[in-house]
Amino acid sequence: MSHEPFNWPDFLGLWQEEWVPRADQDDEGGPSVELPGRPGADESAIAAAEERLGRRLPPSYRAFLAVSDGWHVDQTAGVYRLGGVADVDWFGDPFDMTPMYEENLDDDARQEDVLMAGMWRRALRLETDSDMTYALLDPGDRGPDGEWALYVYKGWCGEFPDRYPSFRAYMEAMYRGFHADRVERADFVNATTGAQDDRVDEARLMALRGRYEQALPMLEEAAAFGRPRSAVLLGQLRQLSARGSFHGYGGLVADPRYLPEILPMEAIEPARGERRSGGDDHWLGMMAARGAARESSTTSRRTSPR
Repeated sequence: MSHEPFNWPDFLGLWQEEWVPRADQDDEGGPSVELPGRPGADESAIAAAEERLGRRLPPSYRAFLAVSDGWHVDQTAGVYRLGGVADVDWFGDPFDMTPMYEENLDDDARQEDVLMAGMWRRALRLETDSDMTYALLDPGDRGPDGEWALYVYKGWCGEFPDRYPSFRAYMEAMYRGFHADRVERADFVNATTGAQDDRVDEARLMALRGRYEQALPMLEEAAAFGRPRSAVLLGQLRQLSARGSFHGYGGLVADPRYLPEILPMEAIEPARGERRSGGDDHWLGMMAARGAARESSTTSRRTSPR
């Protein structure tokens, strides 16, 4: 099994090269245009932080700090900035979360639940700016590679924390989120968006050839990047492979670009003999009307003066 070190300079360099504000942010001034990275911390600064904390930092986080001493994550909901070596400190469970989690443990409690209950008093807090959200590295939840699990707790939602097996896994997920948050920007085009769109096309061809099991993970990755068409194609494959399940398509049902792909999937349910509100005649009439509207729109574009 390979244990090659992760290439933080290339990964963070690409992220910084692609950096643009989200579509909902101002284009001028303020933190919205702030580049995410900072100069890396030198070894002596990292060692001083470890001496202050009384622990050696986990491998991927330590390697990250040597390349960038903090990061402007800028997610739509959650963490906005990760601090550097001078900022990180023990969380200390200031909101007394430990008893709330421990009281739900019993003799048959899962190991992951036990770890999460103890995480609050052990964890290292990384974020310095957030929307009531905490990024917590837990030295008590360690993998065989020495990595500490990272928990993200959104204090405003009341749900369990999201767990990532390492700091690296968290940052890779945040990079995918960075792309998904900017998919509405028409000018957000780069090598990564092009590569993911190519994967969607490749996955579609695989599915048409019956290789849907290979297509699924490709579409799941593209959907995590927010790429257009990935979600509807993923929904199609999941609906085909899970009889009786339902996957909504949201506003895509009104988009003529996707109607030819959504319509067959919607037709599966009546074909299986399952009942619809209003009956099949009503549903088929509605679909026919959508198809007619699409054809009218297409004809109008063809005949309109240029």
